[in-house]
Amino acid sequence: MPRGNSFYKLLFWACNTNSPEEFRVSRALKENTYPFLALIVLRQNRMTVVARIEGPIGPGELIEKLERILQDNEASLIAARAEREERDFTQTLRREKDAALLKSLKANKEKERKRREDQDKIDREKQRLVDEENKRKEMIQERERLKEELKIEIPEEPAVDDPDVVRIVLKLPHGSRTERRFLKNQSLKFLYYFAFCHEDCPDDFHVVTNFPRRTLPCEPSKNGPDPPSFEEAGLGKNEMLFVQDNEA
Repeated sequence: MPRGNSFYKLLFWACNTNSPEEFRVSRALKENTYPFLALIVLRQNRMTVVARIEGPIGPGELIEKLERILQDNEASLIAARAEREERDFTQTLRREKDAALLKSLKANKEKERKRREDQDKIDREKQRLVDEENKRKEMIQERERLKEELKIEIPEEPAVDDPDVVRIVLKLPHGSRTERRFLKNQSLKFLYYFAFCHEDCPDDFHVVTNFPRRTLPCEPSKNGPDPPSFEEAGLGKNEMLFVQDNEA
């Protein structure tokens, strides 16, 4: 067929109808004689018969009639093609817009997820700092409470002229000094208590001699016996001792 196009359909009946389907089509086309040729075109989304060729006809005449029918309906063909192209363009544009919208929604969702994630990290870090500060304050409060308890346990300072007196000068890590008298038969734990209660004393410390350098077993344990006495530790009547910061 010349200039064939999907908008046109040729329906040809070469004989009388036999089946119910053929009968219904025949009634719709209203053919009168055979052979019968119908040219159908899509108009306004409906199949429309635009020409009928009935009875015997030669090839040349048939082609001429078909050419003329196609020319007569060219406007409809162009309009249908333009409508289809516009519809395809609209659908493509809609798909592109939908894809762009979906991409934007995904990007916004990812941004929101990242924002919440960053905020969660900030909140966790703030909470960690708050917990650390609370823990530090609790440790300070506990240390102060313990100092008050240990101060009560330290025996009264003996007289200067007591024959069993031991004079201790403690040098603290930052250079300050403090002095205290004890009895030689008293446990070194009281020296530890005295140093611990001093405001310049570090939390973790040892008491050491200068020469020969040795660490005195001052710190008491909960379940063990008391540390030895000043006399058992080999300390004389006047001693210069040093508080060593174990975290320095």
